[in-house]
Amino acid sequence: MYRKVAVAAIIAGSLFLSCGMGLAHHSVAANFDGSKAMDVTGKVKAIEIRNPHSQITLEVPNPQGGVKEFYVEWSDKNALLRRSVPVNKIKVGDTVTINVSPSKRLPNLGYFRTATLPDGTILRDCGFAAFREGIVKGRSGCEENAR
Repeated sequence: MYRKVAVAAIIAGSLFLSCGMGLAHHSVAANFDGSKAMDVTGKVKAIEIRNPHSQITLEVPNPQGGVKEFYVEWSDKNALLRRSVPVNKIKVGDTVTINVSPSKRLPNLGYFRTATLPDGTILRDCGFAAFREGIVKGRSGCEENAR
């Protein structure tokens, strides 16, 4: 009897722990509402261009006073470099407006769509589908960033 309970506990524990691995990498569509867009304006506190996801942290004025942090998730470093997105144009300390697809779960999180930089430059990431289409048509990188 004890052996059956122990085996069942081991199997249940293994299944429980392995489920987390499947959830570790999440899809953009599952976490962000691509049908909606919102602008977030704030001072860039941090930029982390990395794998598996990049992140920009903004300090956004809080209506009740002070500031709150807003997190912008973005593609991975490899994809951004491959698509020739000039990520080095965003600087810590700059005040920027980033258009995001809002998170379905968290009010202070969004997925990058475009960024308007202090000099008025609009930074875009064409995304994988447009990048792939450009390659098929003989271009390299995102056409709008190649100019």
